[in-house]
Amino acid sequence: MLRQVGAIPFVIRETEPLVLMITSRTHERWIFPKGAVEEGETAAEAALREAYEEAGIRGRMLEQFAHDVQAVKQLSDGPRDLIVTYIPLHFSEQHDDWPERKNRDRHWVTLSDARKIAGGPDIHGALEGFEALLPDLHSIAKIR
Repeated sequence: MLRQVGAIPFVIRETEPLVLMITSRTHERWIFPKGAVEEGETAAEAALREAYEEAGIRGRMLEQFAHDVQAVKQLSDGPRDLIVTYIPLHFSEQHDDWPERKNRDRHWVTLSDARKIAGGPDIHGALEGFEALLPDLHSIAKIR
């Protein structure tokens, strides 16, 4: 089974969390940054790298709150089962220039809006896992 890691970029404004979603490369789905762990990287390092490459953001990975989501990845030889470990990323910086800026759009949304635009059951699963963590995330995330 394939494995990937992803980041769920978030910030808490007053009492409401916002998450950063990006478009897939084909612009058909709103997703979270994700990809493979490269040799020598931890899962958190890979998720942080993917968040920068795909969304142009940096922050603090909260790896103690990682959760797994099952997904299906469409490959050239057909669909493959995939497990994505999503790690909340407490946002600190957003760059105007980033490696995949010409291939992706990004948008900060409320959780309610994220549920409406989420591009597939795997992204809904990532959101559900994230929402279950909110009481703990509120206690450790600085209110910005």
